[in-house]
Amino acid sequence: MDWENIRHFRAIIDTGSVAAAARQLGVERTTVTRRIRALERETGLTLFDRRSRRLELTTAGRDFADVTRPMMDAARAAARCAAGMQPGMTGRVKISAPPALARARLIGPLLELGRAFPALELQIIGEIGFASLHRSEADIAVRLSRPDQGDLAISKIGEVSFRLYGHRDYVAGIPENQWRYIGQGDVPEAMPQQVLLNRIAGGDFACYAEDLDLQLAGVLAQGGIAALPDFLVTNREELTTVGSGDPLLVRDIWSVVHSSQRGQERIRRTIDVLKAALK
Repeated sequence: MDWENIRHFRAIIDTGSVAAAARQLGVERTTVTRRIRALERETGLTLFDRRSRRLELTTAGRDFADVTRPMMDAARAAARCAAGMQPGMTGRVKISAPPALARARLIGPLLELGRAFPALELQIIGEIGFASLHRSEADIAVRLSRPDQGDLAISKIGEVSFRLYGHRDYVAGIPENQWRYIGQGDVPEAMPQQVLLNRIAGGDFACYAEDLDLQLAGVLAQGGIAALPDFLVTNREELTTVGSGDPLLVRDIWSVVHSSQRGQERIRRTIDVLKAALK
């Protein structure tokens, strides 16, 4: 049985679609589709129900997915092991971090590290969701929430304070009882600072924006008050803290790596750079 066909099948299971699997594997969508057709011919099974717009597993497909999961886990473990055998500061390191934090604090120091070690290939992935270290989507994850499961090495590398910020002209020109707010919204997966802002705003929002940079843009446009991290408003003299100026919330910043990679020199030194950047 062709391993590449199984690998493409597992990529669909992991990502949820042919398009996402193609992006993860770095191939065309037609290649993924062709591999699945070949796997179905090899096994004599119909793995996906193609009658609806969504690609859904058949009963046989679900059973085959269960059987092939340990194969994929073993392949990823072997890849991590092989990567760990590469000496010194060589090879690729994939760092997943919140986009605003990566832009404001991490990209510069990481580029300096890359200049110091030209054989080191850095890939910076700006995302809020937690990349899977087990599926090798990232080597290092920088997160504001500490994971509570998995074979992971976790260390605190910094803190970030969130405060209420507004444009000086907005705060001075609009009565406090007429202030409006800019936030993520009252959604189940809202960030902790947004949960607190929801209580303060009482529903009086000028707009909702998922992205912190968009929230900052709204404040700069004098659209309202937002709960922003201090690192995002550094040197923004047109902005001012609102209320007492005390932090609305202080969140820990964590580095997360798979336990099997924690001893690699390039991983350790990259985390040291991240920690120094977040002091």
